[in-house]
Amino acid sequence: MPRTTSAPPFRAESPHGPTAFRRFLVFALGLALVVGPARAGPPIVVPVPVPVNPSYCWPESKLFDTLRYGPVDFCRKRLAYAPGRLECAQVSEQVCWVLLADGQWILTRSPVGTQVIPCPDGPEPPVCPRLTFE
Repeated sequence: MPRTTSAPPFRAESPHGPTAFRRFLVFALGLALVVGPARAGPPIVVPVPVPVNPSYCWPESKLFDTLRYGPVDFCRKRLAYAPGRLECAQVSEQVCWVLLADGQWILTRSPVGTQVIPCPDGPEPPVCPRLTFE
């Protein structure tokens, strides 16, 4: 049966003797500790852009709730309702989904403008909230 020989164990020695290798190893580690941090600069901070999602916004007319007729997209300025007068209003809003810092989405509504329209014939719309016309 043939004899198998294993490789000789690895020795961290140089041909100049064990002390020369140890001196070189200590010198190399010391040099790495001294020079390494000196070459590395301060950490580079990369700013994370704030997500702006203009495509998640759309214009919409504000809806006003009525008990009898449900939501309508206009309101009246005065309690006395007179069809045909310029006393009704439609409020335009910018509706957006906004991503918060904690990763949650929230729906926001911002008024854009108020358009005065003639009050239509038909059921009476609700009275406008205060400051709608200002």
